[in-house]
Amino acid sequence: MRRDAFSVLRRAAAVCASAVFLMVGTGGSAPAAERGDPVCEATTVDVTLGDGTGKMWGELCRPAGSSPSTVVTMVHGATYNHNYWDFPYQPGKYSFSKMLNRAGYATFVVDRLGTGNSTVPPSSQLNLTTEARHIHEVVQDLRAGRIGGTGFSKVVLGGYSLGSAVSSIEASTYHDVDAVLITALGHYNNPAGTQAIIDAGESPNDDPVLGGRHDYDDGYATVKPGSRKHIFYADQPMDQGVLATDELTKDVNVPSESADPLVIDPAVSRGIDVPVMFALGDHDPLMCGPGYEDCTSQPALRAQEAPFFTSAPGFDVLLLPDAGHGLNLVPNTGVYQKASLAWLDRVAGHG
Repeated sequence: MRRDAFSVLRRAAAVCASAVFLMVGTGGSAPAAERGDPVCEATTVDVTLGDGTGKMWGELCRPAGSSPSTVVTMVHGATYNHNYWDFPYQPGKYSFSKMLNRAGYATFVVDRLGTGNSTVPPSSQLNLTTEARHIHEVVQDLRAGRIGGTGFSKVVLGGYSLGSAVSSIEASTYHDVDAVLITALGHYNNPAGTQAIIDAGESPNDDPVLGGRHDYDDGYATVKPGSRKHIFYADQPMDQGVLATDELTKDVNVPSESADPLVIDPAVSRGIDVPVMFALGDHDPLMCGPGYEDCTSQPALRAQEAPFFTSAPGFDVLLLPDAGHGLNLVPNTGVYQKASLAWLDRVAGHG
């Protein structure tokens, strides 16, 4: 039955891809949103792993014909990989990375260790502190020009969900970035959302997308086919092509990391001393709810979270309406993209 469901998803994704092809056409020019493709270079970065090193895959993209001095490094969440930030379906709308490239910024999207094209170590070797050090090593390489050949004077971190925890720990510990975008992670997580992920969990070795990719140990998990619309997107209206592509590009997580107290440790967020933008969806099933994140209004959310960011010289908040956990992939993601870009232009600039 899982294989049959997977076949349906593949057909849905193919239909969506065909629709995009027909809109562009075979003889005319591409839509304006697709012009000026960035110049991209995939690479691997050596990062510390136990007594040795692991390989973190990443892709550096620069706007065609320019050399920005600011790079935005983006860190994905659990059961995702770099595709969350550079979504392959309708990238003119859903790729946050390409949106920034069009606006003049360089971007570096990564696969955290254990996911995507990166090293898959024993799960016991991965924790939030270790992964924050990996991102720190990436930041240092970007500044020194060891990635892409030209150093960047400004590095901004963008985090999604568990990737926001990794980014926050990096910024709070190493103080080597210029701003932090924190999305889909607050200090009052709703345990019902976490339980929904647990209930939908399965071994990636048994999954139609991930089975056979690696021999994952028991510390790795993913979520069952068809469960993502509910557990991540709160059953809000979604583009069916997004859901199909999201299923086909999903990845794994190490559940013990999500239980790490550092995920919502106030000492971590209070140690961030650069500008912060904090964004949630108002239907985020992992965050919102009475007694948890106050998603009733943007001012209420800001009042609740601002005391945890007292060292940040600026704290901007966005509460995106009609959105679940994955802000990059919801139909009105453009609102969030514009707000993020306006914040980025103000606190960093692309140079």
